[in-house]
Amino acid sequence: MWPEVGVKTLPPSRVAYLMRKGMYEGISDVFKELVAWIKANKLRPVGEPVLIYHSNPAGMPPPLREWELQISVEGEMVAAADENGPGVKDLPQREVVFAMYRGGYSSIEFLLPALFQVVYDKGYRLAAPAEEVYPRDFYETPVDKLETEVRFPVEPR
Repeated sequence: MWPEVGVKTLPPSRVAYLMRKGMYEGISDVFKELVAWIKANKLRPVGEPVLIYHSNPAGMPPPLREWELQISVEGEMVAAADENGPGVKDLPQREVVFAMYRGGYSSIEFLLPALFQVVYDKGYRLAAPAEEVYPRDFYETPVDKLETEVRFPVEPR
């Protein structure tokens, strides 16, 4: 049986973000680094941690995988990240196809047929890389117990 899949519209948001390349191990430490940067720059975190997969984890050797961490923030500073550190950017309103599952950093392959079927049935196409949204208690929750939202930004075909 396929998981429940939905479509929703995300409002415009401002996010602090940090680009990385390589393995996903130690991701909670990278989130802590981003949160520390947010606070040091007098921004206020207002959303859950999000992992963006800029490379397909199944098709890219681990040392070459490109990924990004984001946390929605409130504040005035907007600066692009560089190879030395985090930045802030504004995201436009967008539609996403999403599903919930228990686990983090683990394979989402079992969700993909259901997600892609909704994309096709609703007349969409993928518009951006896959995203995983973690709960705010990400740091204290064991990975196998994380309630994670998997989503794909979409646009009409």
